[in-house]
Amino acid sequence: MKNLFALIHRHALAFWYVLTVILPIILRTGKRPVIFSRFAGMGDIIATFPAALELKKRHPGVIYIYNCAASFACLPRMAGVTERITCLRSIGVVGHWYRWLLGGFYHFSYGDEGSQTASTEIVIREYGRNFGLEISDAHPRLTIGADTVARVKSHLARIGSGPENLILIHPGPSWPVRTWPHEKWLELLRHLREQGFTNIVQVGAGIRSYTNVGAEEFPRLPETQSLVDQLSVEETIALISLARLFIGIDSGLLHFAACVQTTAVGIFGPTSPHLRFAPAFIKSFVTSHAECQGCHHRIPRLHWEKNCPHDIRCMKEISVEEVQRACLAKLSAENKT
Repeated sequence: MKNLFALIHRHALAFWYVLTVILPIILRTGKRPVIFSRFAGMGDIIATFPAALELKKRHPGVIYIYNCAASFACLPRMAGVTERITCLRSIGVVGHWYRWLLGGFYHFSYGDEGSQTASTEIVIREYGRNFGLEISDAHPRLTIGADTVARVKSHLARIGSGPENLILIHPGPSWPVRTWPHEKWLELLRHLREQGFTNIVQVGAGIRSYTNVGAEEFPRLPETQSLVDQLSVEETIALISLARLFIGIDSGLLHFAACVQTTAVGIFGPTSPHLRFAPAFIKSFVTSHAECQGCHHRIPRLHWEKNCPHDIRCMKEISVEEVQRACLAKLSAENKT
């Protein structure tokens, strides 16, 4: 009975979406709109934009809608995909039953989401290939408003920081299998400060919620300034664009760095950077040497976001020295340019 009510609810929401979103567009413009859909994390959404921009060329002169979580509504706008954003989780019902009212319906998915499939190429290319597109592996550019940059500089000044020699760190929160141990972050920060890099700011969210698991609070790191939970998504992107170096785990913020071309050191265990980012961007990334590294892309999965039979050895075995060398190499290269 519970499943039946859920089904009825999804269809009711879809019908209401058609009445309030689709039909008014058709009546006003005389053309059927095109929907792009990716109801997932920030990095997943960003990776769809190159394909979406190409798909728009198939449907000139219509209204484009991007459907995603409300928290990430600024992203399609910043990438120039569309200004029209909706947030219907059950958008697939619209795409299936009301397809005749749409000029196109493009739901983006990739191999690692399936229980019996796995990705074999960078997700940006895979999103395009699913719709017959050959696109580059580069992340899309995101446009940042001058007023947003000004607000971010004010935030930095408020915490006694600024954009000069700014290093940003993002240790989490994320799924437990993607996090690097807290004590290793502390040691890395100590080494960086000893090398004279003291303008270090922690960014991101303070709490991560997990389905059927609850919420996890990620600890703040001492001897750093903090803008955790103090910035909007757009402001976070602007902040990353000002940084000299971004250091973080596999997350949406690392994708932001790729979009604004900020030098970054990514720390990878269960996921593989070559399936997430262009080769030029990942040269300074640190990837675990554990034999089970990249289990996220294997069949059968050794984990599904939170469970690991090897106690997350891939992340725990990444040494502070490896990450420190990668960071100092990028900081040294910046000094020479």
